[in-house]
Amino acid sequence: KKKSKHAPTEMSSMRRDYFARGRPDLNSSGIGVSVGANKYKPRDPRMVSLSGHLDEDVFEKRYGFLDDVQEAEIAKLKKRISAWKTTGKRGQRARKKLGLTQGNNTFENDQEELTRLTQEVAERKKASLVRAAKRNVKKKIREDVASGKGVYYPKRSELRKMELEAKFEEIRKRGGDEAVDKAIAKRRKKNVAKSHKLMP
Repeated sequence: KKKSKHAPTEMSSMRRDYFARGRPDLNSSGIGVSVGANKYKPRDPRMVSLSGHLDEDVFEKRYGFLDDVQEAEIAKLKKRISAWKTTGKRGQRARKKLGLTQGNNTFENDQEELTRLTQEVAERKKASLVRAAKRNVKKKIREDVASGKGVYYPKRSELRKMELEAKFEEIRKRGGDEAVDKAIAKRRKKNVAKSHKLMP
């Protein structure tokens, strides 16, 4: 039944001949040629240069406020987990205060979320450290060229060594000598474990 006598007749898609004739195609020009109008073309910004170049340092500066948001979220989750772990009436009061009694909140979910967020923060800090080290290496090469040493293209092994030095220098800036000693001990432990694995 038509809504109005002036409205065009609507064809039901429940009828078999609707599909046999071919459903109405918005891209069809009426002469059997697809014009591609309003056609959705997915685009991956990582693969297409139309989206521009991703400068990670600029990105880090612009979206630095998200780190504070994430830190606040981690603190909130730690408080929730502490409430879950507290037993007795005190624990009940803490859970009620945080609103953990209603809904499908569980200790396991909060624990998983906290682990995920802390790993994310650690990975971001590590990536930031590596970028800072690479930046320092490039800066040093540029300074050498400017001082008249000539254009110098370091070998991959030299570049790796310079980056490692710059990385430890960056760690020293952020956490002092203790942080460097800790990082070296961790690296040594990792190398020892790797060598043991290779032994027959």
